[in-house]
Amino acid sequence: MVAFAQRPEWSSSPRFVIATIAAVVSLSNLWRLPYLLSDYGAGAFLLVYVAALLSMGLPLFSGQLLMARGTRADVPGVIAAWTRNTPHSRVWIWSGYLAVLGAAMLLAAYSVVAAWSLAYSLRGVTGMLDGSSVAAASAQFVTFARDSERGFGWLLLFFALIIATAARGLRRGVEPVMRTLAFCMLMALTTLVVSALMDARAGPAFHAVFAADFGALGWRGVFEALYQAFFTLSLGTGVIVCFGSYLPSDTPVVRLSLLILGIDLAVSMACAFMLAVFVGASEAELDVGIQSLFETLPVALAGNWQAPIVFVLVGLVSLSTAIGLFEPVVQLVQQRSGYTRLRSTLYAGVGLALLGMAALLSFGVLHNVTLFGYNLFGWLMLATAQLIGPLTGLLLCILMGRVLARKRLVNAWQHAGEYSRATGFALWHALLRYPTRIVLVLVLAYALGALRVIEMVWFP
Repeated sequence: MVAFAQRPEWSSSPRFVIATIAAVVSLSNLWRLPYLLSDYGAGAFLLVYVAALLSMGLPLFSGQLLMARGTRADVPGVIAAWTRNTPHSRVWIWSGYLAVLGAAMLLAAYSVVAAWSLAYSLRGVTGMLDGSSVAAASAQFVTFARDSERGFGWLLLFFALIIATAARGLRRGVEPVMRTLAFCMLMALTTLVVSALMDARAGPAFHAVFAADFGALGWRGVFEALYQAFFTLSLGTGVIVCFGSYLPSDTPVVRLSLLILGIDLAVSMACAFMLAVFVGASEAELDVGIQSLFETLPVALAGNWQAPIVFVLVGLVSLSTAIGLFEPVVQLVQQRSGYTRLRSTLYAGVGLALLGMAALLSFGVLHNVTLFGYNLFGWLMLATAQLIGPLTGLLLCILMGRVLARKRLVNAWQHAGEYSRATGFALWHALLRYPTRIVLVLVLAYALGALRVIEMVWFP
């Protein structure tokens, strides 16, 4: 085992905030939320989404940081430190392993999308994308996705980048790289938003993003808002627990959580507005599938000077999210094996790269190999996004809200002096016990298809 004193710590709270924002801002902010806003009543969906962030996202996010700060342990180790004297402690510890497994499986699937993103970044900069029509852009993407030989090169480059980052540790690798990526993403997004504000289509686009249409929301829109609020913060992947474990034990977790949630929401809204300007007036439309990002943007941005910047932004976001997902896996391997950081990173990276290659082949030579209609990539996404993620988040919520001793949580809460008032803790704990848990049950049920079953029964 690595000695406690040798384990790393963030150099400052602002750098933790920057790295965490870079990790949680994903392609979902660039693609899925703008699509949901356009499909479910814009401002009406946004109101439900913000309510979900405050009632479910904030308590669970800050709770994970509260448990993890000062421990410098891996995800199962953090949970073990809190559950040693509780009933069924092994069950709770295994939920930590489940979270890291989910992060690993999601990264293996995400590596395929990230490889596409890196390739499209270069093609966008060099003007190699066919934006003549949606059909042409779709055909180009399908041809590229099925070219396993070329895809392997991009996937290996992607893993080489995240392995090189993680191998240097927290202070010399993850922290400076995430800070650099966050700065580059900020510059790219700021340039795009400013150019969108100066565009003649800015007024209609602003109305399309923020005007509330409650008639278009519906029950499905409500559930999608809850689901998006959960996944936009990586709450079921162990990333927050892992990053939080490197914080000092007196860190004000609620204040940092509010800051991260606010910036994440602002980035999402900026992306939605920018895409409404550039995509809204084109023949292309965003769709629910991730492939629409690679089929829609070349058409919507054809001939625009903003096109290279958008595709570079897509590549940067892919890298930063992947580094965040990779860290809990490396941390677990290192602390459970006693290997050096370099050796742990190589072992974890090679294992995930092999799984990512298999997922990539499911679009190439293995595209006809399916089980119940899903290829390997589909099963990885299904298992993580629709089962492991929501289940892990629910288990952590139950642990903090129902299992752990209230007195111990109060002591941890008061360790940072600004939270000495009992009212703040009572509100936070009440949110975990009731609204957050109820929302997470709904998220899990929706992810498992409960709403589709209800619609089949009541609306045959």
